[in-house]
Amino acid sequence: MTLYAHRGASAHAPENTIPSFKKALEMGARGIELDVQLSADGIPVVIHDFFLNKTTEASGMVRSLEWKEISKLDAGSWFGNDFRGTGIPALEDVLALIPRDVCLNIEVKSISLFQEPTTRIVLDMLEQEGGRDILISSFNHNCLKEVRERDPEMKIGILTGSDMIDFTSYVKSTGLNPYSLHPEASYLTKEYVDKAHAEGWKVMCYTVNSPDAAELVGRCGVDGFFSDYPELIQ
Repeated sequence: MTLYAHRGASAHAPENTIPSFKKALEMGARGIELDVQLSADGIPVVIHDFFLNKTTEASGMVRSLEWKEISKLDAGSWFGNDFRGTGIPALEDVLALIPRDVCLNIEVKSISLFQEPTTRIVLDMLEQEGGRDILISSFNHNCLKEVRERDPEMKIGILTGSDMIDFTSYVKSTGLNPYSLHPEASYLTKEYVDKAHAEGWKVMCYTVNSPDAAELVGRCGVDGFFSDYPELIQ
């Protein structure tokens, strides 16, 4: 069972920052999850929320600022004074940090209304990263469709946030041929995992932040889970 450090070791350092990813690696994480969206000038930046106010002193949407402005923001003070001045990294910075043999789960964040080329730009960058273990996931399944149309071999993870009545029929209907399904843990059952495995899909659930929860999802037979606490794998 693989533990993916959710936005890095985000219980120990500000989420989606270089200190958080470094901490996850120090704690032995063999999988790291992060979120990517575009700045106004098309730079893939690593941040979860579409709005800046949760983790920085700025307001408005990430997509409204250019990279030179985003790169100057403080994304660490909200977490604690020890992280004051910690910046939002570009995806390029994180790729330079994470070893190639650590699975990097890139969650593509994209609002369909804006028709942003997030998926294309991320894939363009990853083409220069041959040999790296990459898994691309998204709640926006149209983004995953773009991935599959461009690269039939790329590992895809389908994120869902509800208890789907007939998830196997839906997944088959998309033609995505996913590597894995990523359900929210409270909707997980052993029956779900068994059905997914019968179709050849792995199951990685989110977000598991206690030993009891880790034990429960383990009993369901999941292949991995996402956690803010990389030490849970112990």
